[in-house]
Amino acid sequence: MSTLAVAIQTKQWELVSLCLLVGIVEAAAALPPDAVEGLLEMLAGLGSEEARPRKGPRSPSTRLPGRAGRTGRGRRR
Repeated sequence: MSTLAVAIQTKQWELVSLCLLVGIVEAAAALPPDAVEGLLEMLAGLGSEEARPRKGPRSPSTRLPGRAGRTGRGRRR
């Protein structure tokens, strides 16, 4: 089992975050330099309207299965 899977299973959220960050860095390192620059520009503008060109509903492929109705960070009641 991977370190990420074990961290998720044992709810070690700081380790989960670290594993995800390492994965992002490794993926970004494999991109061409101009792609990384564009990615950083897009991430920096996530809060602005021009960074969100779509106004319609998300496609079904972007939804997380089994998460309907759950929001926030608390436990289920």
